[in-house]
Amino acid sequence: MSLSTLQTLSARTQEALTMELARVTQDVDAMEARCRSLEKALEEEAARYCRDAEGGLPIEQALERQARMEAQHTMLAAARQGLATLKETWDAVHARLMETRVERKILDRLAERREAEHQAELDRREQQHLDEAAQRRLATREDRLS
Repeated sequence: MSLSTLQTLSARTQEALTMELARVTQDVDAMEARCRSLEKALEEEAARYCRDAEGGLPIEQALERQARMEAQHTMLAAARQGLATLKETWDAVHARLMETRVERKILDRLAERREAEHQAELDRREQQHLDEAAQRRLATREDRLS
């Protein structure tokens, strides 16, 4: 593969990873909000249960409320697990993005170095042509003088 192809591929990869990281960040934010919402709902339900239990809650209602709170605990645990998974995904995408950025910088520096080498070669050839032309003029003058 040519250097320009590698640079293009690296740029596209970096762009795709940046977009993926933005999407995962949104997913993490949404899941964090869901966890906060579930935590708040669970706290409110527990406070209502305590208030109602102090006032004498029938056993059927107490069992129903406990089952509802257990379901909320299960949903909260699942949301926290989903959040942990999303954070792992975010870490992995971020690491790949950082690697791609480093790779792209290396490719850019290599391209700059190649361009500088190419320009140096052009300058060398131009100087060589100028030197040859000067030698021919000098040789022509010497031939005239002799």
